[in-house]
Amino acid sequence: MRSALTTFVALVVFGMVTPGHAQSSDQAPAWRAVLAAGDDSTPVFDNAVQRLSTLLAARGVGPIDRFTTDPMLARAALPIATVQSMTDALAGARQPGRACLLFITSHGEPNGMLVRDDDASRQVLDPSTLARLLDDGCGGSPTVAIVSGCYSGIFIGAVTEAPNRIILTAARDDRTSFGCGHEETYTYYDDCLFRSWPDSKTWLALYRATDACVHEKENRLGVPLHSEPQAYFGAQVANLALP
Repeated sequence: MRSALTTFVALVVFGMVTPGHAQSSDQAPAWRAVLAAGDDSTPVFDNAVQRLSTLLAARGVGPIDRFTTDPMLARAALPIATVQSMTDALAGARQPGRACLLFITSHGEPNGMLVRDDDASRQVLDPSTLARLLDDGCGGSPTVAIVSGCYSGIFIGAVTEAPNRIILTAARDDRTSFGCGHEETYTYYDDCLFRSWPDSKTWLALYRATDACVHEKENRLGVPLHSEPQAYFGAQVANLALP
């Protein structure tokens, strides 16, 4: 199976990602964001939503819509996560030139991400549903989807890829990720994402730094199979700057 970085290099070689068509790293758009915790069986997912919301707000991102699956946390400003509520939030904030960020962290399964309270989607966000969410919520805007969970590499493929999209995932499509225990504050991937953000200028740099951080954490844990975070970079946003 190809690594994510190998995939990106191949895109460059075959002309799908080219300097002439990619957005320059100094073209920093305004951003809107939707951040969702897909399960409340452990606090790490809601913790990550709160942490990323704070990080993004400090960088001028807005609006930021947050979603939970914990009924004890749910309120008007923090509603229950469903595919439809996330789509509506992104679409409602759509403005010309404003980039679109979706972050979902949850337990992952081989067929998708758990969205525990979304009966309409049978509690699973699968690649086809994510593609529709991004189509309806983000349209042709520069778009980043961060999918943090086991087996989340399934969200990189022909169904979800588009020239205006970046997709970052916590694991390969056949690998688990780590750090969902109650003793953790964040999953390994989410923790590395937050740690790597301040020193990264572009989404590609963030991916590389996060991947290295996760690999180091998993080495210390002594896992037999690393999670191998994955990434896809569309031709229009290959050098897109972080907020």
